[in-house]
Amino acid sequence: MSHEPYPSEQPYQPSYQQPSYQQLYQPSYQAMEGEKAAQLSLILGLVGFFVAGFVLGPLAIWQASKAERLGVQATAGKVLGWIVTILNVLAVLGVILFFGLIIAGFGATAGYNS
Repeated sequence: MSHEPYPSEQPYQPSYQQPSYQQLYQPSYQAMEGEKAAQLSLILGLVGFFVAGFVLGPLAIWQASKAERLGVQATAGKVLGWIVTILNVLAVLGVILFFGLIIAGFGATAGYNS
């Protein structure tokens, strides 16, 4: 027997470790793809306000629909996509109307030249 008051080696005691967040929640491939599509739709909708909205608006709507098919809500991206698309269609119609009025104005004043 040893004369040490406490043994130098402690007997094995299994320790309890709490599972990490990543161990508890591991999203499926489908959920991760849905999250990516939802984020992309939001980014496309926001950027569409400033650059190439005529293209980026429909792309934002498409990505939001893809995210919803995969079970992830993408309402913000879809709404922004529709707003950008509608604003760009109205802008194109406004430009066409503007140039149409200019052409009509030149046609009306052409008869006054003597």
